[in-house]
Amino acid sequence: MLHNSPSLLPTFVSLSSAVPKQAFDQNTLWDSVFDDWYADIPDARDIGTVTRVRKRHMAWDPARELGGRTRGIGERMKDFVGIVDEVAGEAVENLLQTMHPTDVGSIVMASSTGYYGPTPDYFLAKRFGFKSNIRRTFIGHMGCFAAFNVIKTAIDSVTTRPNEYTVGVCAEFSSLHFRPDPSREQAIVHNLFGDAVGAFTLAMREPGHGPQILATHTHQSYDTSDMMTLSVLDDGVRMTLSPYVPFVIASLINQFIDDLCASASVDPANIKHWAIHPGGPKIVDMVAQRLNISEHQLASTWHVLSEYGNCASATVLLVLEHLIANDKPQPGELGVMLAFGPGLTLEGALLRF
Repeated sequence: MLHNSPSLLPTFVSLSSAVPKQAFDQNTLWDSVFDDWYADIPDARDIGTVTRVRKRHMAWDPARELGGRTRGIGERMKDFVGIVDEVAGEAVENLLQTMHPTDVGSIVMASSTGYYGPTPDYFLAKRFGFKSNIRRTFIGHMGCFAAFNVIKTAIDSVTTRPNEYTVGVCAEFSSLHFRPDPSREQAIVHNLFGDAVGAFTLAMREPGHGPQILATHTHQSYDTSDMMTLSVLDDGVRMTLSPYVPFVIASLINQFIDDLCASASVDPANIKHWAIHPGGPKIVDMVAQRLNISEHQLASTWHVLSEYGNCASATVLLVLEHLIANDKPQPGELGVMLAFGPGLTLEGALLRF
């Protein structure tokens, strides 16, 4: 358990998301750039359908920014500075509708797609008038599960200082790292990832103020570190993704859920709501099969994958935001958040709505 009190727990008081203004459907991307990049791959265009992604928001239009060439890491990071301030700023501004900036004691931010210093959380704190003694943490290069590192750092902050809010931000702009690498693996990656920011405020609250976090759990599969990787190259960040990833996650997921629920003395059969990071359609399908999750319970996961793509660490926050707005969980109902990333690493949180 995260806290000794049966009622006062770390709570998602508010959630917010924002995306770049540019949006592209899969056919447009194939017509404008991918047909050329993957001309030598048989049935390459089918990849766009297999991913189940319909539309994505992107900081970069690959046809205009890349075309027949690539770009250096310096150019990519220069554009990250501008887009993260714009889009993350929109998400944080939405959070501040429900609190005053001086009530925020900590800001925690993650990104695997951009680097500069001072880190973006510094400029967000300055822009919105956060206190000059605010505690800042920036989490880099952990991949799709990094929202949970943000959440757990936020938990530590609010349990230690229960009169303060903590702001958490996950800002990912994968389109800044698209590169004309003519392999089937990279075609899958480039047809899956989109750009978004997910943000939240966490505070210690009684039931009824938002989803309470009952427990978190982590599992590192130390024998599978080569199945999903992120490497910084001269011309961007390159991701590798083994086709065996869904099988490994599926083999671990039942024990993972048992361990997560046991830490809060909860029966897994009582989980009603599932916010699953859509790392890819096969991952979602296999996890759902192992856990007997219905299509209705996957509606928010599939919606985010279709309309935004895999937005790395921001994605699970987008799924939770959509789930709350559309499923309207009832007070006392239980839910689970899940995400998966390099390692392979499984991360989860048990929620009480």
